Amino acid sequence: MSRQAKIHVLVLAGRERDAIAFAARRYPGRETVVLSKAELRECNWTTQLYKLWQLRGEALLIFTDSLQSLREPMLLKWSGLVHRCRETVLADSSGASEVSSKARLIGLLPRSLMAALADLIVLVWTWTALHLFQIWLRLGREPGARGGTLDLAYLLPSQAGLDTPGGALTHVTGFLSGLAQEGARVAVFSGQRLETGCAVDYISGSSRLHLFREVATLSYNIRFAFAARKRLAKSRARLLYQRHGRFMFAGALLSRLLGIPLVLEYNASEAWMAKHWDPVRFSMWLRLCERVSVKAASLIVVVSKPLKQELIEAGVPESRILVNPNAVDPEWFHPGCGGAKLRQDLKFEPSDIVVGFVGTFGYWHGVVVLEEAIRSLLDDARPPQALLKFLLVGEGLLAPGMRSALEPYVRRGLATFTGVVPHRSVRAYLDAADILVSPHVPLPGGGAFFGSPTKLFEYMAMGKAIVASALDQIAEVLEDGKTALLVKPGEASELADAIRRCAANRRLRAELGRNAREAALARNTWRQNARRVLASLGGSQRVPEESRRTAAASGGSFSRSTKLVHHESR
Repeated sequence: MSRQAKIHVLVLAGRERDAIAFAARRYPGRETVVLSKAELRECNWTTQLYKLWQLRGEALLIFTDSLQSLREPMLLKWSGLVHRCRETVLADSSGASEVSSKARLIGLLPRSLMAALADLIVLVWTWTALHLFQIWLRLGREPGARGGTLDLAYLLPSQAGLDTPGGALTHVTGFLSGLAQEGARVAVFSGQRLETGCAVDYISGSSRLHLFREVATLSYNIRFAFAARKRLAKSRARLLYQRHGRFMFAGALLSRLLGIPLVLEYNASEAWMAKHWDPVRFSMWLRLCERVSVKAASLIVVVSKPLKQELIEAGVPESRILVNPNAVDPEWFHPGCGGAKLRQDLKFEPSDIVVGFVGTFGYWHGVVVLEEAIRSLLDDARPPQALLKFLLVGEGLLAPGMRSALEPYVRRGLATFTGVVPHRSVRAYLDAADILVSPHVPLPGGGAFFGSPTKLFEYMAMGKAIVASALDQIAEVLEDGKTALLVKPGEASELADAIRRCAANRRLRAELGRNAREAALARNTWRQNARRVLASLGGSQRVPEESRRTAAASGGSFSRSTKLVHHESR
């Protein structure tokens, strides 16, 4: 087959098999070559251009779950100037598509030039404005908490990042549920339409006015801040709470414009993430946004002690930092919540010992180590390995490679990849497992592990046996031999041995699971998590006792709370 007949497929989001099926329908009889999103993402921009230039064929097919979710559609079309395929096709899971060729790019030129000019203006303006804002932060007076009709305004000034189930979405919905159980009066402002169990004030924006997604986020901060300011002028909040993210500074700006203290939820340094895992353009702007947000915060909530130490070394006073690990809703995640039926649906036998993994298939989740352990266990046909089945739930950069490597076991029914499942369905998949694994690996460069995996606490609440890496907070939350079996991080043989030990001992599995759930209930619920934040600034004293009784009477259910405030906007 000629090189011209090749179809190169790059899956940005959605399922690979849907992308391949689309290619087969549009280009029947052509050879399909799937490109690695992980490899492209790890490269700097010059290497990315070189890899694109090497592509020759009939088409480069860029596939996503929805064309509307593409954050750089014009830039993707302009890739046709670099690769040597006849056309560039943007397509999604619904079958919709947009086709461009080098000749058609002429019609795109006016819009692209306007977008490039808009990007340049935004970059220059934000660079200047944020440097001036830093001076304001140094010279101005810090906001103080005052009374208001709301206890807290929860800010999500981003149009991406919470589209799929994962730790970030779990934290947002979990923390909001904890606030509701505490009877707090909360307004939620978001750049995304979210299913959080409560009404959300959606602040719209468009990334299609820009060439680069990073610049779109910078620009959106301004729109978000002024839209939220207008609504909060009518319903004043005592505190602003923002989840830290890439190129975000809206919370810092709002804090000074409204004179309301900012609580910054800091799960990691975005500058560190960009350097080690997820490269980004305009890194100087990224670091500037991070400095501004940290400086403006009256309180920074971190999920682990290593993050606290990182901030102290950066000059943040210890008194402004609250260590508040992630948590779980034990009323939602509990044994017997749908696993039995799901096992039948997935065609697991009653005698099968199912080992489950749920999460983002990313670098720090240890999926490469898990893959090696799975191979060693399934290649051994002796009991109890002969009864082992693996249930792998989620997606991520490393998922396609792992799926390909374990394909022989998938065909034999020994390993099942589910892909992304709805957020509300995750608990049934956890309940379907007998053993749950959390094989996290050390960070690059030897730094302390700063994570607080939400799935760890969900595993605990399910009352299942856990096998996990003995890494920083994980080893603090879990006790080896009592609530889990802890193994040396990055050691596939130790991970396999611990799984084998659990699989061979039903009594051990039951004891570990029972102890783990008891520990989660005692220390790691979202209500306890929210209470610590409110108490850190005296907020718990402001929550009406009547609201507390109402939340308690309803079982603490987030969806049933009546104290969450909704503002209509578009």
